[in-house]
Formats: sequence, structure tokens, C-alpha cells
Amino acid sequence: MSREKWWVLAGPDSGWSLEQRANGDHVVVNTTTSEEHVLNGYQWMHVKHADAATGTPEHGLKVLGEGPPPFGRWTELHGT
Repeated sequence: MSREKWWVLAGPDSGWSLEQRANGDHVVVNTTTSEEHVLNGYQWMHVKHADAATGTPEHGLKVLGEGPPPFGRWTELHGT
């Protein structure tokens, strides 16, 4: 059984946002310092339903991995 899980940014107050750029890159951005990190090698999907527990909006992005990406503050997504 795979140990991969879906991860989302840890709420709107985490200080980080996940953006999809016009070239298709998914970039984690620190909203305070403008620090940016491209997420290479992660499978991603849009979140189907908003999740109040994590603060994830409907159609937000989630990424799949055995652990969270090394940049930003992430939490495990239990919904869809």
C-alpha cells in the first residue's frame, strides 16, 4: 500500500500561497517575503470541495507525496 497522501497549504493564514503559472508551473509563494519555489515532480489535482478544516477553497490545488513539499506550511487533506 502506498504511503503517499494529498497535501494542501495549511490555511489562508499560513503565509504561503500555491499558484499555477501560465507556463504550467506550480509555485509556492511566501506572501510576506515573495520567496518562490517551483514544485517539480509532484502530481497535483484541483480540490473538489472546499475544506473548512484546512481552509482550502473549492478548486484549490492539492499535491501528492509521501510527505509534504519542503517549502511552505502543509497539512494532510482528508477530504476530496
